[in-house]
Amino acid sequence: MESKDIKKTEGAQPENGSAFFALVEELLAPLAKRAADILKKRYGLVGDRDAKTLEHIGGDYGITRERVRQIVGDAMRTISKSAVSDNFKKAEEKIIFAIEKNNGIIEEKEAVDILDPDGKKESNAIRFIVECSKRIRTVSQKNLIEKSWAVSDSAFKQAKDVARVAEDILKKGKVPLKGSDLSEKVAAEFPGFSKEQAFSFMKVLARVKKNKFGKWGIYDWNDINPKGSREKINLVLKEEGKPLHFTEIAKSIDKHGLSKKKTHPQTIHNELIKDDNFVLIGRGIYALREWGYYEGTIKDVIRNILAESKEPLQKEKILQSVFKVRKVKKTTVMINLNNPDFFKKEGEYYSLK
Repeated sequence: MESKDIKKTEGAQPENGSAFFALVEELLAPLAKRAADILKKRYGLVGDRDAKTLEHIGGDYGITRERVRQIVGDAMRTISKSAVSDNFKKAEEKIIFAIEKNNGIIEEKEAVDILDPDGKKESNAIRFIVECSKRIRTVSQKNLIEKSWAVSDSAFKQAKDVARVAEDILKKGKVPLKGSDLSEKVAAEFPGFSKEQAFSFMKVLARVKKNKFGKWGIYDWNDINPKGSREKINLVLKEEGKPLHFTEIAKSIDKHGLSKKKTHPQTIHNELIKDDNFVLIGRGIYALREWGYYEGTIKDVIRNILAESKEPLQKEKILQSVFKVRKVKKTTVMINLNNPDFFKKEGEYYSLK
């Protein structure tokens, strides 16, 4: 594709409030009515504002999809040649400003959210204006860069370099990282690169994504894109860093948007019960086995503590050890500890009978 490198825009951000749809009507005005209507349908600029396929449009007019493609191509070339009005330049500068604030490249979805904060009122018009622009490039690369807008070839190249470096860092570490930590590691691989630049390029990557807790990793990792209840429970417990009641886990899943549908606590409880990765440590309270928790009654826990100690222990030491792996009351521990069938007390010390 032909390079569209441009000089960085000088001055302040163009004024807000430009009517992108009004500009589109201005651009379409010189076209024949059928050509204008076909463009509106193709780019979602009319009615429900959903872009229509070539086949769908062809069916509306009784023409082939290839003929629709030709009409769209001819109309876009005509518009691109005439896209020189002050209104067009003003809208174009506003879009370019958003791109340059992100170091020369921005994912299309993020750019549209910035330029159309009310959501979908003018998003298709914005995309159409970008298609007409000779200064803005639409770029992407499968499994590397999401569909993005750039103002220079160099920004696209740098983003691809960042993609490879970021993936390599994450795969070697095998754990998600905070955005600041990953961007620092990425920047260190490029002389003169800042963390801010690295972070801007990270946001357009196809395989490196941020999870709901702000951690970055490979998009198909369970900690980044958890699909089932088990994966969501595991992620919540890891991020909270402490045992939780199953109802709290369900609330956290919904709070952080990990599920499109409302999470039912009983569904979560059922998953916790059947999965060996989770350990019941109190009434409805579960922990991750990898934290060192294990199954068993309070009596079993006390027996393990005393067996591992190989010497009698005082009450307070036993209580501290139990509370590390179980969420129970002190009285519950003492009732079990004072069972003479299993434990022997000599002075202030307890041992296995």
